Amino acid sequence: MSRPGTGWPVPHGKARPRLALAVALACAYASGLAGVAAAREVPLAAGEPLPALAPGDVLALAPGVHPGPWTIDVADVTVRAAGAVLDGGGQGTVLTLRAPGIRVEDLTVTGVGGEADLYAPDAAVAAFGCDGCVIERLVLRSGTSAVRVEGSRDVRLVDLQASGVGRGPGVTAFETPGLVVQGGRFEGFLDGLYLERADGARVEGAVVERSVRYGLHVMFTVGVALVGNEVRDGGVGSAVMYGRDALVQGNRLAGHRGPMAFGLLVQEEVGTRVIDNDVRGNAVGLLIVAAPGLRVEGGVLAGNGVGALLQRPPVAGLDGSTVQVAGVAFEGNAADLAVADPDAALTLRGNAYDRAPRLDLDGDGVVDVPFVATSAFAARTAEQPDLALLAHGPGIALWGRLEAQVPGVRATTFADPASRLAPPAPRAPGAGLAAAGLAVALLAVGALGARGWA
Repeated sequence: MSRPGTGWPVPHGKARPRLALAVALACAYASGLAGVAAAREVPLAAGEPLPALAPGDVLALAPGVHPGPWTIDVADVTVRAAGAVLDGGGQGTVLTLRAPGIRVEDLTVTGVGGEADLYAPDAAVAAFGCDGCVIERLVLRSGTSAVRVEGSRDVRLVDLQASGVGRGPGVTAFETPGLVVQGGRFEGFLDGLYLERADGARVEGAVVERSVRYGLHVMFTVGVALVGNEVRDGGVGSAVMYGRDALVQGNRLAGHRGPMAFGLLVQEEVGTRVIDNDVRGNAVGLLIVAAPGLRVEGGVLAGNGVGALLQRPPVAGLDGSTVQVAGVAFEGNAADLAVADPDAALTLRGNAYDRAPRLDLDGDGVVDVPFVATSAFAARTAEQPDLALLAHGPGIALWGRLEAQVPGVRATTFADPASRLAPPAPRAPGAGLAAAGLAVALLAVGALGARGWA
């Protein structure tokens, strides 16, 4: 028996699924061949105009300078640009991507325009509707902004090397769920990376230095992860604000000593986790403003003016901070903890303080008496910042010594009942700088208290 009009025999029994499988495999193979055939390489010599492209094309730029600006609006194009420079001639954004699946590799960009708007800066590369796009090993030297991404899902920025002129952000991302920034270096921008409405974004292994304002700046985002980054020597610090479920883990946040500087600001964030970070040499190590459900676990707060400062701006309707601090090492801070939030619920347990008494009679590594990591003076100074000018006078030193020797004088609200025994931190020659940071930081907090942090 044969199929009508074909002369082919009708399969019986087990032959029927075998034939179907063979047909499916043949179709898949043919489809794969078609896909390979569609990925044609389009060579482009330096100085030639951007050619017409088809989906799947590989645009191979020859070494040398290519005049821009360019726009690529064809899906799944790959730009391979090792040794090539795309120059925008100062005419706005240099390369604009407007289709999904585009990949840009090893491109050096010059001649970025001067518009420095935080949301819409002139950039080396801008991506719109560019779901799944990848920008890898982009190089920008002394430009307004490296990458602007907007309205695009699952974009990956890998190992970007960018320096700025202090006016625009290194990366600005708006409505970019699933964004990944992996590695790279961002130096001298207004903000190193600015992310807004970037749910599920991950920034990992980046180095951000000498930002005029924020290093890492995240707003209105759910589930961001900032992991293993180094942010140093910026004007303000890093911040996560107005979102929830952020993870800040394994970062080094150091050297922010300006009048409003901090290692990390957590403001009006719900359920943030700050885990195993190294925060040192800042005016304020960790600034906490109206952050319910914050957990700070492990890591080091060292050499800061204030290790951790809890503050609440006078804005009606804000919840106070609910903070758990566990397993953190406080070392060499001018003050370990200051609280200026009357509604704060702070739990301390198992932290190590270089000022804690060395009393461990049972040898279990835990101090035998509860230790209060703050002082009456630190709490008072957080409310009246001008008192910080007296922080290292002889009278305040005597006050602190009295509190240390007579525990009943100290408030027990913020006691750590099981502080770990830690070796006293050596006082470095630069300790006076941390003390100055304390005074400047608390004065700044007082000045900002009436309006909150921007």
